[in-house]
Amino acid sequence: MISVRMALGENMEQINARSIFSPATGFIRRGGFDWTCNPYVGCSFGCSYCYAMFLPQNRRPKEDWGKWFQAKVNAIDLARKRAPKVAGQAVYMSSVTDPYLPAERSLRLTRGILEVLVPHQPRLLIQTRGPLVVRDLDVLRQFHAVRVNVSIPTDSEEVRQVFEPKAPPLEKRWQALNEIKAAGIPTGICVTPMLPLKDPELFLKRLVGFGPDVLVVQDFHDSGGGFGADTAKAARELLAKETWNRQDYLAFRDNLARRLRVYEGEEGFFPPASGDALDDFSPQSHAFPEAHT
Repeated sequence: MISVRMALGENMEQINARSIFSPATGFIRRGGFDWTCNPYVGCSFGCSYCYAMFLPQNRRPKEDWGKWFQAKVNAIDLARKRAPKVAGQAVYMSSVTDPYLPAERSLRLTRGILEVLVPHQPRLLIQTRGPLVVRDLDVLRQFHAVRVNVSIPTDSEEVRQVFEPKAPPLEKRWQALNEIKAAGIPTGICVTPMLPLKDPELFLKRLVGFGPDVLVVQDFHDSGGGFGADTAKAARELLAKETWNRQDYLAFRDNLARRLRVYEGEEGFFPPASGDALDDFSPQSHAFPEAHT
């Protein structure tokens, strides 16, 4: 294992992995996925609320989340050898990392995996907050069943900097979404978890105006492992300092659901359809109870 100090202070370890496709578990399995694919382990974005820091794959102190990640330097070779077994099946990329970390710009592990997957045509979901995904639109357009989910948990850059200071700016994510949509690739927006909003009505109008194929919302949650894992304690403490609470979330969710089809929590994480009929593959949209104050 080789350790490299990166520009932002995190440590990158180069490892030779034993596998690149793992059987889906937890909410990913319940959503209908067969496999997960993680070119990296850990994440340099280090969002304070990330469920992945609680998963068994993270054997390091939770306070070190965001300070390290591992690059599977043999990921492309593994994918080339094992891609036939995921042909036509549902693949979630990625579950314990972001496939478009800054290091991916030079390492190109995610792109290499995508290139070797194209002939085998899995039903592919990309889950990211990295605008670098637009680099690979030429490859993603070759998949018959694909969707790119982008995380946009708030409308406020100030809030973003508090909860996920090392993650890409929100406007760059919106720009990426516009490019993905313009390329004819289905999009998902994940407001998960929903962070405090600066202008809820304007944010709602922007979501409605963009019209993603899938829109997922989620409050800060204490799920007992039901959906991914619990939101980090540090993030909940940060939230307590903001003028935002569950009633604000419920009001926004219900207002949004009057204008768009909205999925809540894990019900929104399902594979892309193999055809154009999204309803044939997705669960029924949630019948939300009325928000009470």
